[in-house]
Amino acid sequence: MNIKQRAASLVLSLSVLVFIVCAPACGARAAEPALAEADEGAQSDFKLVLIPYGWLTGFTGTLGARGHETHVSNSFGQLEKYLNFAAMAHMEMFYRDTVGLIAEVNYARMGEQTSRKGVSLDGQMTSTMSDVAAFYRLGTVPLNDNGGKISFDILGGVRIWTMEMGLSAEYQQLEASSRIYRSWVDPIVGARTTIHLDKHWFIDLRGGVGGFGAASTNTWDAMGVVGYNFWKNATAILGYRAVGLNYESGSGRDNFKVNAVQHGPVVGLALTF
Repeated sequence: MNIKQRAASLVLSLSVLVFIVCAPACGARAAEPALAEADEGAQSDFKLVLIPYGWLTGFTGTLGARGHETHVSNSFGQLEKYLNFAAMAHMEMFYRDTVGLIAEVNYARMGEQTSRKGVSLDGQMTSTMSDVAAFYRLGTVPLNDNGGKISFDILGGVRIWTMEMGLSAEYQQLEASSRIYRSWVDPIVGARTTIHLDKHWFIDLRGGVGGFGAASTNTWDAMGVVGYNFWKNATAILGYRAVGLNYESGSGRDNFKVNAVQHGPVVGLALTF
């Protein structure tokens, strides 16, 4: 494999790993309606939910850049080798448990350095995914006398993607570098159902689609979690999530492509104020 092929392969591998870490953002939404309902005795009509969370995900699909493509199938166990820094923040405001606004930002920076036959390669990639969406609760139906009930929500908004890949190579006294930058916005719509088994345990199911050719050809997500409300302002969640993305822009040396699915377990802690 020559230097050019090695460089292209490294850039594609880094983009895979960043996509794995970042794409996850909207999966944290699944616990929020459950938390809002758990605090029925709150005095204020407004509630604020903050959720720190982690998504241990694998990746399967095709990545392409500058006319090169590769198929990748990785498990979440490989992430720690390439991750330099990651930060995720989710905020949601509820009004009378009926309407609300979601705002979320996910950022990750990945990199790898390698050297072979006198050639030093340094690859870096950063990615930011931001979600802004509104939701409306269609209704709530009681299930039993122990606090059991089921609620139905619809949501709609936008997802903003920003990705930048960079690769630098050094051989003796010669240096070369290359960068690719992409930013796009996808519309998203979805629905979620929260089933409260009692005052503490709940099951949450959520799904959505987006893109519709506006930027991405399509994007979709599906998630299921089990939660336990161990304090009126805190809930632990554990579940599984999958997200798909099909995006392509440019041609030739300006080409950038992602057609992949990421999936894995989700764990988090939701706090209500």
